Amino acid sequence: MKNIKWCFKVPAVLMLLLLPALHIPPSFAAELTAKDVMVKVDARDTGKTSIRESTMILIDRKNNQRVRQTKQFSKEYGDDTKAISFFLSPADVKNTSFLSYNWDDESKEDDSWLYLPALRKVKRIASSDKSGSFMGSDFTYADIEGVEIEDYDYAFVKGKEKEQVAGNPTWVIESRPKKDREKDVIKETGNIKAQLWIRKDNFMVVQGKFWVKKGKKIKYLTLSEIEKIDGIWTAKKMQMVTTKKGKVEHSTVLQSSKIVYNEPMEDEMFTTQRMERGL
Repeated sequence: MKNIKWCFKVPAVLMLLLLPALHIPPSFAAELTAKDVMVKVDARDTGKTSIRESTMILIDRKNNQRVRQTKQFSKEYGDDTKAISFFLSPADVKNTSFLSYNWDDESKEDDSWLYLPALRKVKRIASSDKSGSFMGSDFTYADIEGVEIEDYDYAFVKGKEKEQVAGNPTWVIESRPKKDREKDVIKETGNIKAQLWIRKDNFMVVQGKFWVKKGKKIKYLTLSEIEKIDGIWTAKKMQMVTTKKGKVEHSTVLQSSKIVYNEPMEDEMFTTQRMERGL
């Protein structure tokens, strides 16, 4: 079973931004369990390939901003996905790249690498490092790579059956690591639990709330500017906000501009050699 991406693979930038809608008859939707919904979220056609140009804005507690330009490519290989992201500007991050292989086989750990041009070195990201911040953003490497569906138990959040986001009815689902995997999952993701708001009409995740173990922080995810591109429902804007004791510490905005699906793409794009050569 594929990995669920709370926020998309950054190479694709966060796969959630690429999710198309599936129309489910109301009578059938009423019978879905919380896990059924999560499987539907994960089962969509996201296009055989995608290309996305994005702006990443890092905002500190004093509202100071750092702006980065990126370009991402992804390609499906059956149920596996390879994705790569290049940083285009500013100068201090230019030519930095991130490559990830998302394997469908649950027994096979996803692979990811970061290329730092200043060191002229490709660094493999170990599982013990995946709860760390990705390029100073509020997203972690685990957010980018995704999580295994079977590592979690899911339940509808009571009292939120009629929740809406931007006027759209949603399911609110809480996920917690299974007891036999809890220690390893929390170590890898950094999160104790999560709640996701999922639109009932198209199975898109449009909001998220994440309880972070380190520092007892809470992160809030919002996806907006949702529209169809090449027939695929796509969120063009995503924001993650990190808070502690109710106060904002930092936030990251990912704003996408040009997005193209199903364009021909060479396999050579998704190699460590291409990371070093850049765009």
